[in-house]
Amino acid sequence: MTHVSITDAIDDLEPRELQHREVLDAGPITVEVGKYPADSAVPKNPHNEEELYYVLSGSGKIRVGDDTRDVEAGDLVHVEASLEHDFFKITEEITVLIVLGPATNPTSYGIREEDG
Repeated sequence: MTHVSITDAIDDLEPRELQHREVLDAGPITVEVGKYPADSAVPKNPHNEEELYYVLSGSGKIRVGDDTRDVEAGDLVHVEASLEHDFFKITEEITVLIVLGPATNPTSYGIREEDG
């Protein structure tokens, strides 16, 4: 068994800064916590893994492929492998728990250029 305090992991993140921190690597799945500051946009390249974002706090919008939704605390968002996705129009700092599923290729995380 592995036990991780998500509350402690989030408390270790710097306030008002974009951050991700891996909190668990359990072979086929990885768990991270992330913070997205208010008034920021977080453009990302697609990953090779399936992803789940559980919004712990905050509010804004998320775009997954061609679909855009409002998000707030308590929402769960599934992102299929290879889909571009990003948080934007963040009105209150968003804190998320991220679960990444197994990938057939090594992870491919990166920042894409912001749309003009």
